[in-house]
Amino acid sequence: MAELTVEALAALLEATEPGKLLPDGHEAATASAPLTLVGAAPLGRSTWLTVVRTGTGSVLCAPVVREGDRLRRARPGDGAAVQLLAVLARRPDGWSAEFEIVKTPEPTTSHGATPSAERPMLVDQTHESVVIADEVVVKWSVAAEATPAPVLVSHLAAVDFTQMAQPLGFVQLRSDGEAMLLASAVEYLEAAEDGWSWAVGDAGAYATEHSSLPQATATVGDVGRLVAELHVALSTPSRVIAHPTVMVQAAEVSGWQTFAESLLDEVIKCVDGREAERIRAREARIRAALAELGEITETLTTPVHGDLHVGQVLRWARGLAVGDFDGNPVLPARERLTPQPAARDVAGMLQSIDHVGRVVTRRVEGADPSRVTRWIAAAQQAFNDSYRATLVRAGREQLFDERLLRPLQVEQECREFLYAVRHLPRWRYVPDQALEALFP
Repeated sequence: MAELTVEALAALLEATEPGKLLPDGHEAATASAPLTLVGAAPLGRSTWLTVVRTGTGSVLCAPVVREGDRLRRARPGDGAAVQLLAVLARRPDGWSAEFEIVKTPEPTTSHGATPSAERPMLVDQTHESVVIADEVVVKWSVAAEATPAPVLVSHLAAVDFTQMAQPLGFVQLRSDGEAMLLASAVEYLEAAEDGWSWAVGDAGAYATEHSSLPQATATVGDVGRLVAELHVALSTPSRVIAHPTVMVQAAEVSGWQTFAESLLDEVIKCVDGREAERIRAREARIRAALAELGEITETLTTPVHGDLHVGQVLRWARGLAVGDFDGNPVLPARERLTPQPAARDVAGMLQSIDHVGRVVTRRVEGADPSRVTRWIAAAQQAFNDSYRATLVRAGREQLFDERLLRPLQVEQECREFLYAVRHLPRWRYVPDQALEALFP
């Protein structure tokens, strides 16, 4: 039995400062009093998984331990991640009336790990990840939100897609008809680097004349194969998603055009300075590219990753793996599970390859801009060739509709501009230069 009751937890929560429920590095301003306990389940004798509503109405998820007469978020070393893994392995009936465990293959690693085996994953991220004994990664949600990840990952596992961190389980809270993800556990990928490290390194090596172009683009070609195999798997029926592919008609495609144009309108409204001048100079051509969507009468859709870029592709000790299936963060969860054209993922990846080059030019000392330009073109071509060839070999070339690619690439840069203006102003140079490349 746990030392605390739910009633005692609620009382301790009243005396807890909201910032104590957040991981280190998260802004305390995102949580405010009063705090109300929405749900809780024991992880161990002194550790609980809690869901808390803040004074502003946001919903936080926090593994907590008692500290005097109040609570604090459990830290790596407190044992909460190890205890969650044990819960997922046991799948105890009656563990919680409020939380549900998504069934996945039973974990076989780290059953005997101790709290000292926990360490933080030191990367900037929206949520908090804890590594256990270099075998398992437990991700605690910070904001409890609905996400397509449990469905998509379970579907991929059901069709034997292995090029991802293999899932060990998910914990969700059902609320208003949606499942909010609270925690997950996946296998740890040894020596994993995301694409903002390995791709920038590869491109930087070529830009500074330390590698050849074939060497510097080889992994990007492998990413094309990986993405095609991901799309084949996502479009394959399973016990999780029985009918994944849907043919959509002109009315729905026209809705994509309307949405993309609304993004452009917002960009024009909120971007200023020389960047705004360059956007206005290209506005007619940008709108013409988006209008190409209105000429399409039907196209095939399928579940997609939804937020695919080089940073979602890990290069690790045994090859490549794709991660983070939470989908497009600006869309509601229900829409993230709505079938989309595979070209949306392809557009996101192609533009992120361009973005890698912009980062190299700006940040890598001695980078030759002309060599960066050659790398971008060659890397995009390597991705394209490998992606299409893999679909053809699988007999699934109908998944990729070439007509959608350019307008969706343009839409992606509108998204990048809005993200930069609202959250990361120093990133504005990237979509500015990427749009210039699309409309020279």
